[in-house]
Amino acid sequence: MKLKNKNTITFIIILIVSLFVAIPSIKMNIQYDDGIQHVCRLIGTERSIKEGNIFSTIISNLCNNFGYSWNLFYSPLTAYLPLIFRIFGFSYGNCLRLFLLFCSIASGYSMYFFVKKILQKKDIDNDKKYYIALLAASFYICAPYRISDMYIRVAIAEVASFIFIPIIWNGIYSIFNYKEFTSRKYVLCFGIVGLMLSHTLITFYMAIICAIYVICNYKKIDKHVIIQLVKNILLALAITAFYWIPLVESKLLCDYEVFNQSHMVRENVLVKLKVNLIELIWLKDDRMAYFLEIPLLLGIMLTINIVKKKKIQDLQSYFFFLITGIICVILTMDFIPFEKFPSFMKMMQFSFRLLEFSSFFLSVIAAINIGLFFKEFTFAKMLIIVLVIMDLIIPISKNIDYQNGYISENDLIQGVRVTSSTGRVHAGCASFEYLPSKAFNNRKYIEDREDVPIAYNNQTISNYEKNGLTMKFTMEGTGEVELPYIYYIGYCVRVNGVKVKTKESDNGFIKINVTEEKSSVTVDYEGSTLMKISLIISIISLLSIFVKKIIDLRQKKD
Repeated sequence: MKLKNKNTITFIIILIVSLFVAIPSIKMNIQYDDGIQHVCRLIGTERSIKEGNIFSTIISNLCNNFGYSWNLFYSPLTAYLPLIFRIFGFSYGNCLRLFLLFCSIASGYSMYFFVKKILQKKDIDNDKKYYIALLAASFYICAPYRISDMYIRVAIAEVASFIFIPIIWNGIYSIFNYKEFTSRKYVLCFGIVGLMLSHTLITFYMAIICAIYVICNYKKIDKHVIIQLVKNILLALAITAFYWIPLVESKLLCDYEVFNQSHMVRENVLVKLKVNLIELIWLKDDRMAYFLEIPLLLGIMLTINIVKKKKIQDLQSYFFFLITGIICVILTMDFIPFEKFPSFMKMMQFSFRLLEFSSFFLSVIAAINIGLFFKEFTFAKMLIIVLVIMDLIIPISKNIDYQNGYISENDLIQGVRVTSSTGRVHAGCASFEYLPSKAFNNRKYIEDREDVPIAYNNQTISNYEKNGLTMKFTMEGTGEVELPYIYYIGYCVRVNGVKVKTKESDNGFIKINVTEEKSSVTVDYEGSTLMKISLIISIISLLSIFVKKIIDLRQKKD
């Protein structure tokens, strides 16, 4: 079957598969597991924007109105993109549902274009290339672990990261094979930027895998490859400077729980959530979907036949994808002592995150193997396999929570208070990992503290007003004062119009020292000097790409 309008068919197939995957979201409890955190984060980010903090790092209404910094430590893309749907009047929960659908469609397209790229110069019928790319996209959209992220973990940031893994490999493959075909110069940069702003831990592991790929392909490295790799990486770091530079600055200036291994790594949970062999082929009740789809497994099993008949031209990349995908699966299994691995690896928190990479690598291999196995890989054959893939993920729905949201969004707008009944996980604050360590160790103080400045030397405080991240009051007397804000960098405190130095109190709050008998104190969140510089770097770097693109287009016209 020869298809004339392939773009339309591609859109229809990817949309249908994505809509099918999105069906459970209609009735699912979007607040389940991590979902409640993302709903609260959306509410807080929107509130911060309305307060005038467009690039919000601290959400003022959380942690009993003392402020909690989600967006300083957690990749910001998923705090802003879902809010686009708020323009059309959708609730916060529905914004997340629509964002999940968008991620499915975008992940399918990024995989489709990547597989289409690697098959571009191969001696294969054009229609067959097209069907293989569509099949790979369908495998990827329907990957059980991706569905688990969507519905069982409601891990919005990790779902978003699926979009950018194929884009990164599109860029790397293009750079290493530049002699075979021309490529867009900044594909790798775009992929790195998207992944960094989606999920920090996935970015870290992606960097390790890409570094191994570069080493394995050292024979292809020449001056052009080095220049393009360095250019893309540096440009990506410059564009994301507004995020990672303040993150590093915060780590250097204060101890936060997110950098505390004893808080972030719970070995008992890591062991409990490992995968056993049965779960790779079968779904267990009340567990995540670790299993590998039967068509995907069959596709991988065709490897010997495909290699034996010499149907693969780039064997080095082919085997890298195959072996890396299999290793990622093995590392998640219960006989691997992941809890004994070095600390930097255990900061991944759960070994099952590696299934994201196996979902990508093995989807590519299975689709290529199946497509090349058939002498004529027709649209009908591709469509049948896609329908089987879709059918096999239906059992996952039984492990999805379909109860109604247990907290109304109206109750979440003011922020759920931290009280004596608050457990390890709290709505809007997760496990309090973004608190300064002093504040975390004094959570009882946060529960009981009044939302007012506290004078250590019995100074008299009057005319107190607080609105989000801004505050003012007058004081008579000298000495130290603890402000009703948890300690994060970026607050600007002025006494009688003069900026004063802020310190961290023993309770993890902002503390200042007032030396004048009668003072007018104002507090604003302006961001640190380094934050402002990093934002300028990001804006200039992003603009430079657009300017360069415009210049290139004009030169082509001339």
